[in-house]
Amino acid sequence: MAVKQNGVLGTFTPTVTPYTHLTVNATHPNNKLTTTAFNFYTCPAATLASGKIVVTNNTGGAATVDIAMVEQTDIIQLDALASQPNDPNTGATAVNYGSWSFPAGQYTSSVVVEGAADSGTFQLGETVNWNNTNLSPNAQTAIVQAWDATNKKLWLRNMSHPSGLETAGDTTFTGATSGATIAAGPSHAGTGGTQGWSGRIKYYDSLSGQIYLNNYEFRNNIDYKNFGDANTENRELNNNNLNRSLSRMHRPVATTQNRFAAAGNTTPATEFIDANDVELLVSAVTKVSAEQHLVKNKSIVDQGVYELNGIVLGTYQSLFVSSSAAVNVSFVGFEETAEIPS
Repeated sequence: MAVKQNGVLGTFTPTVTPYTHLTVNATHPNNKLTTTAFNFYTCPAATLASGKIVVTNNTGGAATVDIAMVEQTDIIQLDALASQPNDPNTGATAVNYGSWSFPAGQYTSSVVVEGAADSGTFQLGETVNWNNTNLSPNAQTAIVQAWDATNKKLWLRNMSHPSGLETAGDTTFTGATSGATIAAGPSHAGTGGTQGWSGRIKYYDSLSGQIYLNNYEFRNNIDYKNFGDANTENRELNNNNLNRSLSRMHRPVATTQNRFAAAGNTTPATEFIDANDVELLVSAVTKVSAEQHLVKNKSIVDQGVYELNGIVLGTYQSLFVSSSAAVNVSFVGFEETAEIPS
């Protein structure tokens, strides 16, 4: 196999390494965020990565570190069954989370336009266009995730800007293929739109009601806007680790989301839709599950170095690190071309 990139493939220092997202104040330093935990390296498509993780503690005191191998950016816990709609198959309260469908590789979303004055039928997967004078550029786009004609709800994913539904006045959303339209704004009572999230489903744990999501607004060495496209997803092809490891982005899924409306903005509970367009409430969001940890609460003395050897990652497997201390974490190794599964 031909070597792709090698050396330091990813670095991260908790509480120090910056990241950002498009809904924070763009003025420095307000746009510079830090966190104690991050998914800092993802093995690209058609690639095998191998190496070791090196953690150096120069903080002046002992530090503890968690390291995990993950395959998602967010783990979304659905709310209690009693808080969800009835089982679509029985009409009764669901007896377990298997009533809902989130197929791996497909998409889910909590972004919705609740509109009025609709015409035509939106097609799933088509591009929707509208203008938002609050943003630059004004032209905004998204992809139709679902169309609920009865309740006049247009569910969207892959937003060109997460605040795209925070419009200044009456707005018409138009399907690029179908020509269907729906409107929202001051002239249409009860209308509004959410600043939600969307992404590709990695796995649905139907025993626990957990959606393992790869967030459309996430970026490490992989730009998750292009997740699944081997030709465009990799942000660095010339072995520039600074470009690969910095300029990160993430807007984590939360249990509430902003809803923009002329009648007043609110923060309702987040709801994601399943493959049958059932709207499901969210109760919690985490980044890693217990099963994914390689190291948990590993103590490292001041001036100490800890090495975790024998790391092998396949396509879209990622390294996650968490620590309340500003330890230096590096993944050192090789990327090699691997066969794409057929």
